Amino acid sequence: MPNDTPRSSGGAASGVRPKGLSARARRSYSWAALAAAVVLFLAVNVLSNAWLRTGRADLTQGKLYTLSEGTKEILGRIEEPITLRLYFSPRLGREIPLYANYHQRVRDLLDEYASRAGGKINLEFYDPAPYSDVEDRAVAYRLQGVPLEAGGEQVFFGMAGTNSTDDEEILPFFQPERERFLEYDLSKVVFNLANPKRREVGLISQLPITGDVMPMQGMRMPQPWVVMDQMRQIFQVRQFGGDTGSLPKDLQILMLVHPKELSEEGQYAIDQFVLRGGKLLVFVDPNSEADASRPSRDPNAMPGPTSSNPQKLFDAWGVELVKDRVIGDRLTATRVNAGTAQRPRVTDYIVWNGFKAGNLNRQDAVTGELQLVNVASAGILKPIPGAATAFVPLVTASPGAMMVETDKIKFAPDPTQLLKDYKAESEILTMVARITGPAKTAFPDGPPKVEGRPQQPDLQPHVAESQGPISVIIVADTDMLEDRFWVSAQEFFGQRVVQPSANNGDFVVNALENLAGGGDLMSLRSRGISSRPFELVQDIQRDAERRFRSKERELQDKLKETEKKLSDLQTKEQSTGATILSADQQKAIEDARKEILTLRRELRLVQNDLRKDIDRLEAMLRVVNIGLIPILVALVAVGLGIFRIARRRQRATALS
Repeated sequence: MPNDTPRSSGGAASGVRPKGLSARARRSYSWAALAAAVVLFLAVNVLSNAWLRTGRADLTQGKLYTLSEGTKEILGRIEEPITLRLYFSPRLGREIPLYANYHQRVRDLLDEYASRAGGKINLEFYDPAPYSDVEDRAVAYRLQGVPLEAGGEQVFFGMAGTNSTDDEEILPFFQPERERFLEYDLSKVVFNLANPKRREVGLISQLPITGDVMPMQGMRMPQPWVVMDQMRQIFQVRQFGGDTGSLPKDLQILMLVHPKELSEEGQYAIDQFVLRGGKLLVFVDPNSEADASRPSRDPNAMPGPTSSNPQKLFDAWGVELVKDRVIGDRLTATRVNAGTAQRPRVTDYIVWNGFKAGNLNRQDAVTGELQLVNVASAGILKPIPGAATAFVPLVTASPGAMMVETDKIKFAPDPTQLLKDYKAESEILTMVARITGPAKTAFPDGPPKVEGRPQQPDLQPHVAESQGPISVIIVADTDMLEDRFWVSAQEFFGQRVVQPSANNGDFVVNALENLAGGGDLMSLRSRGISSRPFELVQDIQRDAERRFRSKERELQDKLKETEKKLSDLQTKEQSTGATILSADQQKAIEDARKEILTLRRELRLVQNDLRKDIDRLEAMLRVVNIGLIPILVALVAVGLGIFRIARRRQRATALS
């Protein structure tokens, strides 16, 4: 007997339709889903705030807000805990909002440091309220207190760091003007605390860069040059005389500055130091303006030589300093006033140069990150043909630069005449070079014998050839070290605040670190400037000025002419004493007044046109940021909603 009962497929009767949910149940599910979405939203925000606090995407040109590799290396090698204490007075932020924004910038960067240090950096934040214990601790750390008004309470914005051995490093006051050096300043504090024992650099200098020269009568005690301050922040500097016969065995780096009177014994000591593997940074000059500007203790004495060239050593190392010639470069020349204060005459001074990125070796670690190096009457270096050493240029003049005789610039140089006599040359002129490779001694007969002085027994045996590749960086300019060519300093409540205008000091420290084999801080000093111009707005402004500035001047001239005409009419009226003006006079005065109003109206329209394109751009950006993005998000949400509804309908249709 046939079975008429429908068979089930998959355990369910194919002819039975599942019963739908009631309207009340659907509403309950909807409210539950909404509550779950709110809870999920809050949970995601809380967790992202905890886990992704330091997450960021740096879209700036040059990656200005990304920690450099040098900083990461420093943070990764911290062995003992370091504590960084940031002191900030909230009142400073309320009174001057710029400092509030900068304080947040500093805190964000410190958070990044702490997260990268793997628990080795402890951050503490303090509000140094007036007359509080916290303020007393800030003062004890020698942080700089600044009054906001005369006789008012002091505010603080500085940082003090300590390590496990109670070494201290401080930043007395964070100034927004130094924001581009913020990472360097912070990393320098961490580096010094993590490496309390500093590397030693020997110094032989015949220029007063250490500031320890006795001043002439009536003159104040000279301060160290800024480049020396920067060196001492990282290195232990030990000074030697130019006639020393030997250098310590444990000395690894030597800086030689302007060796114009270097004795044979001094040259021999340097020769043996380099051949034994010591690293050397040397500054020479065919015409040292820093030396020439030094006041003489004997006003009747003839001026001495201002050039330095240890030729004997250079010959052994395969390099030549061209005698009595300096670089003249029109493309990098500094603008100077060749006239007087009353009658200025601005022109290019071709022997004072600002070498930019195109003049710097971007492949070398010393100069790869620098942006500008200022020099004055710099010399020219050349490799000696057939030398065994390698000659690698680090800083070169622009193509078409020329050699200028030193006699033309020593006494009352004429920048205009130098520019008039300029003749481009085809040879690329090198100012800074790295010398590496095998070398032989400049003293094949052994230590020099000095007449009248018994020869001291050499503490180390004579070396005839280098034990490995020598490592020497030669700079053919000493003036780049002097403050006036690359830095400005001013007093800020008793503290000397330094504002570099070029990377001269960075170059010196980079070179010393590179020679020492370390580059942790190297990538920090030459970061780009964080305050970048809005180039699109600048282009719009320049285009608007081209289109409207001539019309503006024309209207202004016409307005002045009309105002003068009206003034003449009114003066004539007063001089005649007439109480009743003729119809022509009244019409002339009225026409002049109307014309003035018309011209002023047109002038305002032209001046408004100067801002029209910028205002249009600003409005467009506001629309995009305020309106367009939310609208796009809403459209995506609506689209997803429609898509989900359509899928549910298709599913319901299939089931039916």
